[in-house]
Amino acid sequence: MTEELYQKKLDLFRQLRKLTEEIGGLTAEQLVNEDQAHEQLLKLLGEREGLMEQIDRLDLQLAECGEEEAAQAVQDALRGEMLQIQEHNARVENALQSGLAQLRQEAKRIKEGRQSQRAYFGGSSAEGAFIDTKR
Repeated sequence: MTEELYQKKLDLFRQLRKLTEEIGGLTAEQLVNEDQAHEQLLKLLGEREGLMEQIDRLDLQLAECGEEEAAQAVQDALRGEMLQIQEHNARVENALQSGLAQLRQEAKRIKEGRQSQRAYFGGSSAEGAFIDTKR
């Protein structure tokens, strides 16, 4: 029974690694410039969340079984998958941070453009105007 649970867990880890690789394949430029990449990222993250919930449920079942020692080969495979997932997670995190930085720069550029446009063409002033009507 425990061996089967560990095997299921290993299969889920492999699926999780594949999803993480797909997410890592999206570049920061794609995430900033392409709506499809953004939608794909959200879809993949949703699938990944579901896999992690399944893994958590398996961990609870393994804890109830007393976590007998699984075959060494399965444990080694699980460790290997975890290490690969961690490596891919680091790449994904860097790509997302880079994309976020690009979006911040773009927003700042747009904001500065609006401010300079107001200076030339008028517009709402940051300062208020007071008109004395009591005279």
